[in-house]
Amino acid sequence: MKHLFAEALSAFLISTASTAFAQSMSGVSVGGDRQQLVSIGSSPVATEAMGPHTIEKYKLSGGNELSVTYHRGSGKIVYLETDWGGETAGAFSDFEGFKFGKTTLSEIRTKLGSNGMSFKDRPPVTPTPDGGLALFNSYEVNGSGNIATFVTSVSAVTVKSIKEKGSDPNIGDIATLEAVIVGEKDYLETIWGSDKLTSPNYSAIDWPGNGPGQESKSSPTAFKKPGATDFPVGRVYRGKTAKPNFSGSNAHFRDFRTRIREGMAGGPGFAGEYSVIQFGCGTGCSAVIVASNKTGQPYSFPRGGEDNMYLTLKYQLDSRLMVAQWGSYDSGKCNMEYFDFANGIWSAIAKREIGPLDACYKDIEENGP
Repeated sequence: MKHLFAEALSAFLISTASTAFAQSMSGVSVGGDRQQLVSIGSSPVATEAMGPHTIEKYKLSGGNELSVTYHRGSGKIVYLETDWGGETAGAFSDFEGFKFGKTTLSEIRTKLGSNGMSFKDRPPVTPTPDGGLALFNSYEVNGSGNIATFVTSVSAVTVKSIKEKGSDPNIGDIATLEAVIVGEKDYLETIWGSDKLTSPNYSAIDWPGNGPGQESKSSPTAFKKPGATDFPVGRVYRGKTAKPNFSGSNAHFRDFRTRIREGMAGGPGFAGEYSVIQFGCGTGCSAVIVASNKTGQPYSFPRGGEDNMYLTLKYQLDSRLMVAQWGSYDSGKCNMEYFDFANGIWSAIAKREIGPLDACYKDIEENGP
């Protein structure tokens, strides 16, 4: 998505850490001095002035493009943006665990616990020049004075297909990561104003690798057990169960159409209108799909498969809260996670370690949900 953000080159920022220099891209840090640009090892392919600031663009070895904005007087770097060039070699982003062209908006929302925030003067969804869509989700970075923005996109071909078919897919499942931006909050507010809209359950995020001594949100001292009554539903759907929708972006659910139809037959049991369908994929392995009895729309649950063994769930009809217990062979630990499911979006609320892997042989009630 080269030059996608030319008109808003300094619009969004991304960061997360306990020190001003912790948010970096390609060895260049927000809050650092412009002399850091020497470490890139190449000359800028474009330079332009914008008020008291200078914007420089660099081509990176993996095919990506790095944009850097710094104050000419002080040399202080206030904004960084990495745009994916489309090459596999550049798929790994500067935010650990997120990959360009692969990580979906739904996965970002789940990982970061909410849909983030948007600026009132900057639409959260913007058409791209080729007819696609770009989506902007921003998060304040704990202890840094910076804001992080993850830009995902839907291709023009996909947008055209959706319009032609008249389908209504979950945009979070088809929008994939295209750019990561980090910048100072004060600079962002100078460009886009200070008024912001935050999503439900919004909170600031941590940048991976903040260093020792920083307390994790899921650590025992920070843990607060969510309750079902904290996430009530507006009303329970009592109507006829709709046929599951396997068109358009939902086509990948067709492989499980029989399980989904049978699972929906008993009516909703979760979050007012949803059936929860869990099925095995091997010894100790299972997958989960949640389907709306009201609309027929299926959704993937963010946990399951071989990465989340012995998965068990706890939920109820009058609450959006989903409790998931699962084990990891890699860590040898059993974990319990809490998710809010609202408007088709899974938001991770809390996570705690239960004990060794064999603790997952017990049910959720025994482990104290």
